[in-house]
This record gives sequence, C-alpha cells and structure tokens, in this order.
Amino acid sequence: MGIVGVGRIIFWAGGSLWIGQALGPSELHAHHAVQVGIALSDHVEFRTSDSVPWQAYAAAVIPPDLPHTFQAQGRMIAHLFCAPESALGRGLIDRFGSKRIVGVPPAEIEPHARALRSKFDDGEADEELEAAALEVLYALSGTVPPGGVDPRILSATAFIAARLAEPLDLETVAGHVGLSAGRFRHLFVAETGISFRAYLLWTRLNRALELGYSGTSWTDAAHAANFADSAHLSRTARRMFGFAPNSMRQVLPAASMPLTA
Repeated sequence: MGIVGVGRIIFWAGGSLWIGQALGPSELHAHHAVQVGIALSDHVEFRTSDSVPWQAYAAAVIPPDLPHTFQAQGRMIAHLFCAPESALGRGLIDRFGSKRIVGVPPAEIEPHARALRSKFDDGEADEELEAAALEVLYALSGTVPPGGVDPRILSATAFIAARLAEPLDLETVAGHVGLSAGRFRHLFVAETGISFRAYLLWTRLNRALELGYSGTSWTDAAHAANFADSAHLSRTARRMFGFAPNSMRQVLPAASMPLTA
C-alpha cells in the first residue's frame, strides 16, 4: 500500500489516531479494528469496491473486516481506530452496525472535528490529541470513560509494559498481582474495557510500530515486542489496520507521519 497522506500517528492501548493531510486514495483494504474516518476540512470519501461510486461523508464508521478505500486529496482528515473487542468498539458496532459504512451526522461530529483540527494545527502534545480522539470515540459509542482503575490492574499493565519482548500469558500476569486466572480475567475486562488477550496484542503492536516509526529497524522493532520477525509484525499490522508498516516512510520524532488508513 502506498503513502496516501502526511501527518501524525498516536497510539494508546486498544486504539490509535492517524491525523493529517491526505495526498491520494488508499488501496482497497480491510482491517480488524473499528475505524472512524473524520473530515477536518470539507469531506472524506469512502467506497467498498473499486466498481462503485464514491460516497462523501463528514465522518463515517467502518466496521471490522469490511473492504474499503478512501480519498480526500489535499484535505485534512483524521482516522480513529479501536479494538472491536473493547467497550468502545462494541459500542460503535452496536450503534452503527457491522455490515456497511455508516455516516455520522455532520452536526454531531463538527465540534469534535474542530477540536481535533485545532489541536493538530497548534502542534499540541500527543496526550492532548489522544484525549480529543478518545472523547470522539466515547461520544459516538455511547460509553463513558472508566473511573479509578483497580491498583492490581495498574500493576498488571506496568508488568506487561516492562516485558513486551518476552512471552507473556494471563496466568503469569495474574500470579504477579496475586489473583487466580479466572478472577484476573474478569477484573481486567471490567477495569479496562478490553480482554487481556486483545490488550496484549494491541500493546505489542503499538510498541513495535512506535519503535519502527522512530527509526528502529523493523526486525528489531518486531523482536522488541515479541513478534517472531518483521514478517509476523507486518501480517499483524495488516490484519489490525490494513497496511504493512514498511509501506510507510520513516518519520523523525515530532515530524509529520504518512497515513494509510
């Protein structure tokens, strides 16, 4: 898949934001993540086949595993991704369905689009853009941010983050925080909104992509997140986001990043 835009990419557990200027249409692709595509200037166009007309949207929700392509040449766009297994992903699928691309009412998305564009134009920190993106996802999905997280889950996520290069399983992490596997599995979902298995995969993938886009070789980035090799990382990225990591230019810190959502 070729480079179709330039901007910034921000990762968090279970999701990511891709925001910037579109340069050309993407190839037809599908991915496991739920996607919200938002026009930050004018509109963005999607279609599900090269043989059907483009449809223009202020914003649209693309369900998991649906083949699609987009174009917004020269315009500002944002693509938000989240795990379909998460509370946010389930909320989006419950509202917008799982069979087709569905538009978001322009009046509903406009204030969120304005906030994202403003933060991007002002060069605000990743944390500010992440917060704005999550606000969109919570609003559209009808879910609410979690309250204070159980200290055992905070300990578990810190344990995971420190060991992403190693094999990890639920039993090992549960033992670290002094819980049975069954109790830990239930508590993890209740506190984070995502299953342990999905959280671990997203966290590994995000770590590898962050390293790769910061200049680490894709082989070293893959190994640092416990992928067998760069081919394993590439297959996982294609399944989750619809692109191969090495199809995108290397990006310097705080510089623009290519977009291929």
